[in-house]
Formats: sequence, structure tokens, C-alpha cells
Amino acid sequence: MPSSAPDTAASRRIVLTTFGTHGDVVPFIGLAKQLQALGHRPVLATSDFFRDLVTAHGVEYAPAAPHHSQHERDLGLTQAERLQKAFHPLLGGKFVMEKLVYPYMDQICAELDAACEGADLLVAPPTTPWAHMVAHKRGLPWKSVILQALTLSLHSAQDPPVVSNALSLRPWPRLLGEERYRRWFRTLRNSGRNFIKPLDDKAREYGMFDPARNPIFEGCISPWGSVAMMAPEMMRQPMPTDLPGPVDFAGFNFFDGNTAPLSDELEAFLQDGPPPLLFSLGSSLWFQAARFYPGWSKLCARLGVRAIFLAGQNALTGPLPAGQITVPWASVGALFPRCHAVVNTAGCGISSQVMHAGVPQLLVPFGMDQPDNAARLVRLGAALSVPPRKARGKTFEQALHRLIHDPTLHARARQLRQDINPVCGTVTAARLIAQSCPARHEQP
Repeated sequence: MPSSAPDTAASRRIVLTTFGTHGDVVPFIGLAKQLQALGHRPVLATSDFFRDLVTAHGVEYAPAAPHHSQHERDLGLTQAERLQKAFHPLLGGKFVMEKLVYPYMDQICAELDAACEGADLLVAPPTTPWAHMVAHKRGLPWKSVILQALTLSLHSAQDPPVVSNALSLRPWPRLLGEERYRRWFRTLRNSGRNFIKPLDDKAREYGMFDPARNPIFEGCISPWGSVAMMAPEMMRQPMPTDLPGPVDFAGFNFFDGNTAPLSDELEAFLQDGPPPLLFSLGSSLWFQAARFYPGWSKLCARLGVRAIFLAGQNALTGPLPAGQITVPWASVGALFPRCHAVVNTAGCGISSQVMHAGVPQLLVPFGMDQPDNAARLVRLGAALSVPPRKARGKTFEQALHRLIHDPTLHARARQLRQDINPVCGTVTAARLIAQSCPARHEQP
């Protein structure tokens, strides 16, 4: 927590907005709580699905479409069905924008605009490409908060991203040369301009359309600067010089939104034997548990290791082998340090919590930022990665065996715990945002 007393005279109303799953919202709740501790008046504008979670932490909530309730009503799809489509390796991005975002553009901008009434600053991630339009309309300064290294690497020829499990752009700057790569990638991005027409139309309406600036790329990075809520070690070292700057690295967020103690049942399990493996598919891919958890449970029994399956009730309904348990959810900050290793999907939130716990991880990245996160975590030396198509066969068994027994992986994980940021990234990010909060309507 910040050590200095809040300066009420300098208190600012700061609107934070985000779009996505639990893993996208929780860091912004933590950030809002730290801004409160600094004496500011944050409000978190997001989907109605998260209203109770936001208010339970004492943070002011404002509705900001798109709303989960509208998606379920209008599309006739459950949350699991929507997530499954969103993570399709080829058509996921198209589904998200064309079905979950574009039909609600007017409402999205109107509700965020209403939330910004009387605000001094807007804080938004690049996953809300409409935020900079609302800020422009109001003449409101805004800052980008970046959770994924992928967002930065899409702008870099020195540290290019892994776009999917099947496509890495890392070799191309070496093959083409950095400048030719930049020109090629810019042309590639602009070739899909028709896909972002609803965003361009809204920009025209607000008088800010620029054919040279793509609202999903350049438009999402604020001229007021960005705060990256990740450790700088996630980027190639030495740090690339062609990132969309200025960017301040605040470190990983370790706030998981769950302050409840571990259940008596889980506590008893942990005390009843050696540290177990933990399996989690996160808040985005829990619906895949029935596909993977039964096989992983049998594998753990065969290898003779204890296991916890997070959110596995619907997937593992029968009697479990000795030394295995399923739990609906738990504070990962309290649970991970007591595990031998963690199998997860390489989401930026859960994988950073594993690093903070000082244990190695086996990553099964599905899509979006996960393949890029996985490649970076493997590069740091305390993680292994297996694509989903190989996560139920011999390759996965060999990786799991190494995860359990490789002393180098475990030693590197302990070292990373010492090397990465000791202070929660929301604390540092809140301070950076508060220090840079300009006078209202001041333009860069």
C-alpha cells in the first residue's frame, strides 16, 4: 500500500474501463483500489456481469457496454458457447468484433461517455478501441494500461509476437530486415481495413478519422503514455527501442480479487501430503475442462502425483483417484505457493501469479494473447509449453514428467520469484497514473 497519506485537495475522478473476462476486469479492480488509497475517486465502467464483483471490493461501478446479458439474449448463446467461438484459432477475432462489439457501438460509446461525465482522466486497455474516441469527443486526457506483451510487440520489429500456435512473426524481421518487416506488417494490418469499418465510422462521427491510423493498433496507444502492468522481463532484453512509447513498466498484478481464506477441505488436502500439481483453465477456458481434466486426472494417478483441479466439478463428477481434489475457485495468491507446479493456459494474470509463487508451470495456450505469453514465459526458463492438440498424448505426459522432476525448472522458478517485481503492479501503476494525471482538458 502507498505509504503517503492521501492528498484530498488533489483528488481526481478517474474512470477506468475494460472489456473481456474475469482476468481482464480483476486487475482494474485492483488498480481502482490503489487509486482510492491515493485519495482519488475511481469508477470502473464495464459489463453488467461484473457489477457485483466491482462493488464488493468497494469500487464505484458504472455500466459500459457491451454487456454479457445482451450477448446471451441477442445471440442465444451461453457464456461457454461465446467463449468457445471467441477462442476459435481462425475466426475468434471476427466473432468478437462482429457479434459482441459492432452491433452495440452506439451504446458502447454512449455509456462510456456518460461514465466520463465530470472525469479528470480516462484509463483504458487496448482491448477497448472505442475509448480513445470517447476521450477525443470529451477533450479528456487518457492513458492506456497494457496487460499483455502482445500489445506492445505488435508494434515492434525488434521483439515481434507469436500470433497463434501456428504462426510466429519472430523470424521475419531477421529474414526481411527490420524496416521491410515494419512496412510489410503495416500493409498487412491495413489490408483488413474493411473489417474495422464500424470503428472508422464512429471515428468519422466524432471528427477524428485518420486513414493513416488504425484504431485497433495505433489508436489504442495513448499519446499521454502507457502503463504496462507486467514485468519488463517479459519483453526481449535489452528492451526494444521501437515500442509505442512512452511506456512505463509497473510490474505484474498480483491482486486476484479473492480475499477469502482457503476452504477447510482444501486446507486439509494440502496438509495431508506433499505439494500437489494444480490444473487451471482460467476464467476464459473453464468450459474446456471436460475435454482435458479426465485424461489429466488419469495421468496424475499413473505418475503417482497429487493434484488439484480448479473449477473441475462438472468435468470430474465421479470418485477421484486418491490424492486428487476439485475445487470451484480459490485465492490463487494463497494456493499457488503451496503447489509443486501449475498447469495453466498462459493467461497473463494466472501465469504471473505462478511466477510470483516461485513454482514452474506447464502452459497449454489456446488463443488470443496466450501463445505469445507462453513463448515469452518459456524464454524466461521456468515454463514448458504444449499446444492444446498435443495436451492429451505422449508429448503432454513427457512434459508433465519434466515439470515434476526437472530441478533446473524449479530452481529457475525460485530465482524468477526474486527477480520479478516484489510490489504488486497495481500499486506502482496507480502511482504512475496519479503522478501523470493532467489538468482536465489539457491536450498533449
